[in-house]
Amino acid sequence: MNKIYLMIAIAAIFSGVILTGCKGSKSATTEYKPKAGSPFGEVYDAPCTEPDNDDYFVGLGIANGSKNRMDVLQTSALTNAQNVARQKMQHAYKGAIDDYSNYMGNNMGSDAQAKVERGGMQIIDQIVNDTKAWCGPKFSAVDDRGDVSCYIGIRINKQQMAQAISNHLSNDDELKIRFNEQEFRKRMDESFQKYKEGK
Repeated sequence: MNKIYLMIAIAAIFSGVILTGCKGSKSATTEYKPKAGSPFGEVYDAPCTEPDNDDYFVGLGIANGSKNRMDVLQTSALTNAQNVARQKMQHAYKGAIDDYSNYMGNNMGSDAQAKVERGGMQIIDQIVNDTKAWCGPKFSAVDDRGDVSCYIGIRINKQQMAQAISNHLSNDDELKIRFNEQEFRKRMDESFQKYKEGK
C-alpha cells in the first residue's frame, strides 16, 4: 500500500515539474491578438495588417526564412506586398474599363479598349514598383529552426493612381477621338472606391 502512495506522490511531483517547465515557453505566433469565431480555430492578426479603404489599396507582404538572411526577407516581403496590391489594382481597373466600355457601347471599339487596358496596366506597374513600406519591416520571434517571419505593409493612393492613368491615356493621340477623359476618370474613381477587400 505504501508503494502505491509513494508512486502517486512521485507522479504528482513529476507532473508539477512538467507543468511548471511548460509555463514559460511561448510560441512566436502568440504575440498577436487572436480573433474569435474563426472556423479554422485560433487565427491571429499579422503586423501591418490593414484593410483597403476609400483612399488606399493596401498590400501585406510576408516572407519566412533564416534569421541570418533578414535583409533578403525584407526584399521578398516588399515584393510580395507589391504583388498583392498590384492584383487588387488590376482587378479594380479592369472593372473600370468594362464599366466605361458598356457606357460607350460600340463607339469605343475593341482596339481602343485593349489599348486603354494596356496603358493603364503599364502605369499600375510603374506606381507599384515605386512603392515603399508604410509599415515594417517587422519580424517575428525566432522559431525552433532559427527562422523568422518578416512583415511589410504598403499603401497606394487610389486618387493619385486614377489621375496618373487618366493623364497617360489622355495624352495618347490614337485614343483622343474615342476617349472621354472626364467620364473615364469618373468610372475609374467609382470602381476604385467600390473595391475594398472583404466588403
